[in-house]
Amino acid sequence: MPKVRANRIRMNYDQQGTGEPLILIPYLTADHACYAFQVAEYAKHFTCFLLDLRGTGESDKPDAGYSSEDLADDVAAFMQAANIPRAHIAGLSLGGGSWVVAGGQVSGEGEVAVGAQRLG
Repeated sequence: MPKVRANRIRMNYDQQGTGEPLILIPYLTADHACYAFQVAEYAKHFTCFLLDLRGTGESDKPDAGYSSEDLADDVAAFMQAANIPRAHIAGLSLGGGSWVVAGGQVSGEGEVAVGAQRLG
């Protein structure tokens, strides 16, 4: 899986599908695999970028820098490093909250979708 240098760490991610970019941010301590059951459908409509946030999966695990602001900075830096000027962003729990904290810092406008899984 590819990695990019973003906000002084190496971030691991997976990319699937075609269409407008959709960045999928996992919940606390989860890696990109938490979207395994959703991504096939999303990828029919979007180019999906599934992230391993710092400290998870195959991304770097620094000793410090795990605040919501740090994670939001990582996502913004990922978008710059991957040359994604604008994207739809969805997150589960902390993943959604991280982007809300960022306030749409990449373009000054945020399109925020905080998601939840349906059980049953």
